[in-house]
This record gives sequence, structure tokens and C-alpha cells, in this order.
Amino acid sequence: MAGGPATGESSGWLGLAALGIATLALLCGIAAVFIAYQGTVASDFLSFWAAGRLALQGHAADAYDIVRHHAVEAQAVAGVGLLPFPYPPFALALFVPFGMLPFWAAFAAWIAVTAALYLVATRRWVEPRFALAQAAAAANFITGQNGFLTSGIFIGGTTLIARRPLLAGAILGLLALKPQLAVLLPVALIAGREWRAIAGGILSSVALVAIGFLLFGAGGYSAFLALLPHFSGWLGAGRWPWGELASTFALLRWFGVPGTAALVVHGAVALAAAALTARAWALKLDQRAPILAAATLLVPPYLFTYDALLLTLPLAALLRQRRRPWVVPAIWLLTLLPAIAYLRPFPNTIPVAAMLTLWALHAECRESDTDVQPMPLRAVTRG
Repeated sequence: MAGGPATGESSGWLGLAALGIATLALLCGIAAVFIAYQGTVASDFLSFWAAGRLALQGHAADAYDIVRHHAVEAQAVAGVGLLPFPYPPFALALFVPFGMLPFWAAFAAWIAVTAALYLVATRRWVEPRFALAQAAAAANFITGQNGFLTSGIFIGGTTLIARRPLLAGAILGLLALKPQLAVLLPVALIAGREWRAIAGGILSSVALVAIGFLLFGAGGYSAFLALLPHFSGWLGAGRWPWGELASTFALLRWFGVPGTAALVVHGAVALAAAALTARAWALKLDQRAPILAAATLLVPPYLFTYDALLLTLPLAALLRQRRRPWVVPAIWLLTLLPAIAYLRPFPNTIPVAAMLTLWALHAECRESDTDVQPMPLRAVTRG
């Protein structure tokens, strides 16, 4: 499914632009590490670090206690706001090693390790300069979020399905860390009859849950489940500015659409995205993995700009086709505009980017089918 890196534009203006943007993203990461060293501004990674430190001290369940978790965060950054830890207990094992380090060093190590994993996962699809030129890459460097990690898992797993389905499924099962990004995986894999990948995914996700029980006990899961209703309540109450959330639901709420109506429209868009995904995987379309990546961004109502790094996969596919040269810059711009939401009220256009991506990918598939000349009947009968 990968077909090699998209290098056709590497010597042109698009390649130069990608190199410049990727350099800016890396500089953002360096600046973010310096800010973390000063301890004056909180980043999202602070939540991960505090949870890892609590687990390291033998208080894993306290990672889900908002007051106690916040107290550890405040040890690194004074005046930090509310940054709870919404990940399953087995994720604590991932953050324990970073909890051993001072916050700024842990932040630097986290973005370095996860960005490296992301670049390894995307190397079969796109050159590093294009992979880091995504607007969401800079967002992950700045916030220390987990987009590099989850996108690396997603892209790495889907890339391996054709060659190593069991291993691919095991890798994709790691998205139990962030299940809202795995909602469409069963739809795609069942439609594509990828039974070995499904088995691998079940085995790895069950193993992760078991590891969480072995390391942190049932108390960690009880505390985690007790915290989850807070997040659904915060989402419904608009705790986050609607421009920060990257879902169709949030985009409609930003424009003042009532909550129930916005949720209905969001559900309709999600169902359409699921149907397109199922069709692509059932027909074994060449673009089925990029279609799955774009469609995934249209399903969960709880999604942020840094999660849009999944669009690296479809953008790489569109870069190779080059039938519509305006599409890639347009999608990239739609992923960049949400950054304005952090500066002033602005709608988050990530779902629009995902919809445009799905349209472009399906158009490419239709045109590719049209370009294929039918085989003569005698050739078919001879096999």
C-alpha cells in the first residue's frame, strides 16, 4: 500500500517550502524545551509527566485524582491550570521512565523519541521534510502531545498490513492508548477480511489491559473509569473553546448550532466516513489506508488539532498523484488555520480538511480505475 516516498516534488518549490516549514517546526520544539526548562509555562506533556511520577512513587490511582495530580504538576510549573490525565492505566507504564527525569529533560526526551518513531513509521510514504512540514507536527513539538506516537502507530500498522498482517494488527492494537483513533479500525479490517490483523490487534490490546492490571491493580482502572464522566461533561459544557477541538461537532458548535443538532450532523458525517472506509477496504483500493486515516478524524467528537497528524498519510498519497496540484496546499492550509484558535476566536477547520481529503482520494481512485484498460477476453480466459 505504501508505494515509496513521495519525492516527485522534492526539488521544486513544494520541496523547498516543506524544508522551510519543517525547520520552523523543529525550532518550535527547541523553543518549547527552553520554555519547559524555565518552568514558566505549562504544556500538555506536564500531565503525562506528573502521572508517570505518581506511578513511579507507587500512587498510580492518584494520577486520576484531579487534585493530587494537579499538585504534582504544580511542582514543575507554578500556576498551572487544569491538565488531568485521561489515559488508561497501562499508559502509565509508558510515562514512568519520563517521570524519573526533571520535567524539562523529560519533555525533551519525549518529543525526540516520539518524533523519531513517527519519522520511522512514515519513511515508506514520505520524506522527513514533508512529514515534519505538517502543521500538526509543530503543534506536537510545542505541546508535547502524543500525536507523533499515535500517528506513528497508526501509519506504521496500516503500512504493514499487506506484508505482515499479524504484526500490523499487534501494532494497531497499541491504539488502545487512545481508542478514539481506533474506532474505524474494526470497520476497515472486517470489510477487508483482514482476519490475522484483527487477531493481532485483539491480542495486543488485551495484553496492554492485562499489563495495566499487573502493574497498577484494579484500583487504577476504577479511578480511571471514575474520571471519564468528567471529560464527557466538560465536552458537553464547552470547557474547551470550540476552536480548539477538531471535530465536526465542535465546528458546528463554534457557529452556534445547538448541541443536539450538532451531534446529529456529526453522527451523519461519521457514518458516511465509516461507509467510505468500509467500501475502500472491501474493494481493496490502493488508497484504502489513506482513506482510513482521513475518515478517522471525522468520527470522534473529542479530538484536537495535534491529532490531525494522521493526515500525513493521505497527503503523501496525494503528493504522489499530483493530478490536482491545488489540493495538497489547500488541505495543508486548512490544518494550519486552527493554530489561530490559540490566539483569537477562530473555527477549527480540521474536519473540513479531512472531508476535502476524502473527496480527493476517492476522486483519484475513480480516475485510476478509468485509466486502466480492460483486458482482452482471450487473455482473461487464458489466466
